[in-house]
Amino acid sequence: MKRSIGAAALAMAVVGGQTAWAQSIQNVVLRNSFNPTGAGARGLGMGGAFIAVADDGTAASFNPAGLAQLRRTEFAVVLFTDKLTSTLTFPRGGEVVTATDQARHTRLDFVGLAAPFDVGGRNLNVQFSYQRAVDLFGRGRATIQDTIDLRDIDPDLRGFGDLTADITPEQSGAFNTVSLSAGYQMTSRAAVGLAVNYWFADWSVTGESSFRLRVRPPGGGPGIEVPLSTTQFRQDQSFKGFSVNAGFLLKYSWLSLGGVIRLPFSSDYKLDESDTVTRFDIGRPLPPEERAFRVTSPLRWPRSLGGGIALRPIKNLTLAADYTHSQWSRTVIDNVPGGALLTPIEFSEVTGEAVDSFTDRNFFDLLPASETVTQDTSQWRAGGEYLVVFSKVIIPLRGGLFRDRSPIAELGTDEGRRIKGWTVGSGLNFSHFVLDVAFERRESSGQVGLRLRQGQPIQAGTTVSTEDVRQDRIVASLIYRFGGADDPLKKLFRAVFVGPKEKEDN
Repeated sequence: MKRSIGAAALAMAVVGGQTAWAQSIQNVVLRNSFNPTGAGARGLGMGGAFIAVADDGTAASFNPAGLAQLRRTEFAVVLFTDKLTSTLTFPRGGEVVTATDQARHTRLDFVGLAAPFDVGGRNLNVQFSYQRAVDLFGRGRATIQDTIDLRDIDPDLRGFGDLTADITPEQSGAFNTVSLSAGYQMTSRAAVGLAVNYWFADWSVTGESSFRLRVRPPGGGPGIEVPLSTTQFRQDQSFKGFSVNAGFLLKYSWLSLGGVIRLPFSSDYKLDESDTVTRFDIGRPLPPEERAFRVTSPLRWPRSLGGGIALRPIKNLTLAADYTHSQWSRTVIDNVPGGALLTPIEFSEVTGEAVDSFTDRNFFDLLPASETVTQDTSQWRAGGEYLVVFSKVIIPLRGGLFRDRSPIAELGTDEGRRIKGWTVGSGLNFSHFVLDVAFERRESSGQVGLRLRQGQPIQAGTTVSTEDVRQDRIVASLIYRFGGADDPLKKLFRAVFVGPKEKEDN
């Protein structure tokens, strides 16, 4: 009987398990909202509401039109340090267990050089920059325990069992951009901007997944737990491609309005995946199976739109708010083969053997693109800055709030996890040097788990993991502003594009 239970339960696990792992990997380690935000401690200190402000050396990462406001060459460097804490509550046998995982790292977030020069009496500012656009790191864990009637897997069996699935992924890497941006002052109030971005992303996910069955004896008692399968997996993913951002800025003495569109683009996506699968027969491991997949296909990244408003009701005070909408349901990996990215393998109804299958899959939930439950998301950010002015230095006081949402649908729902947070910041602003520092607290909570019965709702009595996540980020920006008349880059651009002053006057 034990052999029958093990074989039947394993078959049940395989039906939904592959998609379960794939969705859980995304749910557990892709905690980011993915909604685009710029870089820099000043913008972050204002809650990230900087689209309608964008007037320092990090401007192009928020709104390329903001570059037109710069009148001196600026060199900017931004660093950050992150600490991610995840507190997970999950079932383990007949108990509920709590565990905490932590991860931290420090990275370069942005570096850019912006140089202004005149074109027809109007300011044109060009910037070359690098940005760590999406940071991917952290460890996660997900567990789900489903009580099943053994007759569902074999009519000759009686009693109940607990089918438990675990996954413990860890990821590292980033989506990076190298950008050439320009902002042009069309009139005294209106400016436009354009950025051409080269994306290069590399990230990896490693970990282990397992299925176990605990058979409950008819007379009660702890029962017998039988391992069904374990999988050691590694996924190395990358993509490269070009995108374009466009922005505008309309500025009055007390009001500014800004907008930015990030156009969709297609990239060259690559995946190398290797799995080692060990199955068990009455608790004894069978020879491990080695599987490897290589995928090279396009990844279609979607469009996002952002708008912002900034108010200056009194001298030295700026209040700002941003709204961003991103179409994550249209983020698609084309032609994923069955088995890759832990998606289901299709079998012939005649021979029962695996057959080649290829499906366009949403990047976030790895469901077929036509069946994805990934949601388009919106992000709200608001904040303010007050400048305390002294004779030789300006000290800003900043704070902000934001509300966001993950595009990955929570288990048993059709909405992503809500993300909320707050920021504070300050700095020292001298004539040539600007040092800004900001702190961000980001929090979210929700379910993480696996859908053991593919295509069916979560069953009553199913126990899933719940998670509380807290992310603390400290960002520091250093900006150097070159002198006006002695600006070497401004002189160079004038010589190349304008010519000597006497010729300009003619």
